[in-house]
Amino acid sequence: MIQLGDVIIGGAEGPKIVGVIYEPGQARQAVEEGADIIEFRVDLADDTNGVLRDLEEVSLPVILTNRRVEEGGNAAMNRREQLNPLMSYASIVDIELMAPDRDDLMAEAATHGRPTLISYHDLDGTPAEAAMLEVMRTANGYGDVVKLAVTIERLRDAPRVLDVSLAAREEGFTFCVVPMGALGSHIRPLMGIYGSSLLYGYAGQHISPKMRPYGFTGKRASPGMLSVSRLKRAIEEIRTWQ
Repeated sequence: MIQLGDVIIGGAEGPKIVGVIYEPGQARQAVEEGADIIEFRVDLADDTNGVLRDLEEVSLPVILTNRRVEEGGNAAMNRREQLNPLMSYASIVDIELMAPDRDDLMAEAATHGRPTLISYHDLDGTPAEAAMLEVMRTANGYGDVVKLAVTIERLRDAPRVLDVSLAAREEGFTFCVVPMGALGSHIRPLMGIYGSSLLYGYAGQHISPKMRPYGFTGKRASPGMLSVSRLKRAIEEIRTWQ
């Protein structure tokens, strides 16, 4: 469990909705639609200063993410230099477990007293449960929150995603598991039941074309992402079942 401002991630709090933004105007839209946290995708932003001005006007915690190309992003080289002037806006920093500059970015976050979300993205499929759990164990040894995102290519992949989520919950991780791809969308709202503390959604009624090509990888994982407002409605409905 970790607290970012007034928002508690993990424990018995239930899942928090993360509104993914990268353009001016999206932060306020995410707030209006019910996001609990904002993720600023620095690598997708054309007007960084415009987004930062918006962040100054909202009171939600911010996940600062500058996603590397190999895991579906568009980040330039020298990510530490890019993130340094933005750290004051961050409540927590997303750093990829497999990134060559991971330790440098973690040192930068530590210098600014920021916790870390250690992430791993498989854009090719869903590994075996044991392999996924081992990745999560390793990530948990580095950061405060663990994020595992895998691509659901067949419906038979979905049970493994749920099983590894239960295993991570039993081990006491503060984590989120993200089922990417069109076939993963139906279980995204359910992941909180299995222990995930964060559910990622986009602001607005339509996903931006910028989100559709998953970086420069040629993968098309992001169509499985739901909007913040749809996630909000789904969570409210799910709570009536329990």
